[in-house]
Amino acid sequence: MRALAHPLKWALMDALLAEGAATSARCAELVGESQANCSFHLRQLARYGLVEEAPTTSRRDRPWRLTTTEQSWSTVQPDEKRTRAAAELERVFVQHEIAELMRWERSALTYGQDWRRAALRTGAQTWLTADELADLAKRITEVMLTYRDRLTDPAKRPAGSRPVRLFAVGYPLPDDGPE
Repeated sequence: MRALAHPLKWALMDALLAEGAATSARCAELVGESQANCSFHLRQLARYGLVEEAPTTSRRDRPWRLTTTEQSWSTVQPDEKRTRAAAELERVFVQHEIAELMRWERSALTYGQDWRRAALRTGAQTWLTADELADLAKRITEVMLTYRDRLTDPAKRPAGSRPVRLFAVGYPLPDDGPE
């Protein structure tokens, strides 16, 4: 969890997801950070098994790639230290997702009407039990994962497709209602 609780690490993983494999210099270009900083954080991600060196024939370039396209964690942890780490990771993750959403909002007018019309922004409120919310989360995740093979296999990407970010949340509101 500590490996992911830093905004730059999420940005680096997004860059590697988009590029397939990239050097720290290329990552620096993509995320707007220094090469040294990217190199440090890539080594940290490698230490925790989230990235690895990609095969290369170059003696000079050292590309990195993701070891997995999925990250998951539980906010329910066995002790206070891990509970705080999970809470920090959750905070950084949500900040990252909101920043990506806001980047889309700032650039939406540069996309064609078909993409603007297709973009999903929805919200709903209802009454659910904890079990119902867990079931809904499972079903939404299953739908989102339907297309995951396209991340690693470009041959499965249909003509006209482009990277699309999917982010879903569901959480109980405070007992005293909205603030």
